Amino acid sequence: MDDAYGALAEPRRREILRFLAAGEQTAGAIASRFPDVSRSAISQHVRVLARAGLVAERRFGTKRLYRARRERLDALREELDDLGR
Repeated sequence: MDDAYGALAEPRRREILRFLAAGEQTAGAIASRFPDVSRSAISQHVRVLARAGLVAERRFGTKRLYRARRERLDALREELDDLGR
């Protein structure tokens, strides 16, 4: 879980994850949502989120689609809830 906490320490990554939690998106759609961030920075943020297990990727034709991994987010939520008990 430490990787997930590290990934979420960056505010922009949390914004990207919130965006992906609303539904599956292409890399281009993610970049369009955050026009003040370079595409390479978006790619790096998504890679960090994926390595932490928070984002899943699948190919659809020539595109890559990204989505938040609900099961991982639920596990994080449970862990945080346990800390508060």
